[in-house]
Amino acid sequence: MTLRIGIIGAARVATYAMIAPARARDDVVVAAVASRDAGRAADYAATHGIARHFGDYAAMVADPDIDAIYVATPPAFHLEQARLAIAAGKPCLVEKPFTLNAAEAETLLAQAAAAGVVMVEAQHSRCHAFWAIVAQHLPALGRVRHVEAWFNAPVKTDAAEFRWQAGLGGGALMDLGVYPLTWVRAVAGEPVRARNVVMRRERQADGAFAATLDLAGGVTARVAARHGGAVRSGIADRRRTGRADRCQSARPAARRPWHKAGDGRRRGGYSEPGRTGQL
Repeated sequence: MTLRIGIIGAARVATYAMIAPARARDDVVVAAVASRDAGRAADYAATHGIARHFGDYAAMVADPDIDAIYVATPPAFHLEQARLAIAAGKPCLVEKPFTLNAAEAETLLAQAAAAGVVMVEAQHSRCHAFWAIVAQHLPALGRVRHVEAWFNAPVKTDAAEFRWQAGLGGGALMDLGVYPLTWVRAVAGEPVRARNVVMRRERQADGAFAATLDLAGGVTARVAARHGGAVRSGIADRRRTGRADRCQSARPAARRPWHKAGDGRRRGGYSEPGRTGQL
């Protein structure tokens, strides 16, 4: 049986997060794409070899020849669009970040559960084969005392790029910060408090952020993300033995000034996990 997926949003992310993986399988097909702009949906479908296109989200979701929905629009629209899948009784994969805030996430998950609909965030890190290796070796590492995780990546500078618009769910925290946060939660549990939070505002969103997290059992974590420069990501842990293990890639790009969240004053320096520099 072939799973037929309909994509909400003629988005760039869908090309590598859904279309390419689907083509690598013989039991999944991207059967349709929907956009508020019918012409954009048609062009996207032609470009990516998608058989059907819609100018209306609800019409595609309700189509009996669509089995599951993938929401690829900006986060500000995830709640209302995922609700369409719930109404149609179809499983839904929602691009990260899941929603704009915790209240929306709780609402969406509760409604999906009540309707018996599978609702999942497209946070793929924990689904990678590499995670199974990490999980297997975690117990042998001893008690983790501190975790550092970070992710920097370039972002398009187009005026219409939603990642520079906080109102649409953009910003370094929402776009990239979810990855280091996922690793911290997986390795050390749920944060109970955030402190020493800093950010650098760029355009209409946070171009960079960093924060210290307090977790249960006295564990601490430092997470950071930045829009701009070469791709750089990593995670390091400090265990009871005092030993630190690190996994990272690439190098950070040019340094940028930042200001402390809330007070509006610009500051001059910042200790990024694993190095000293500036956001």
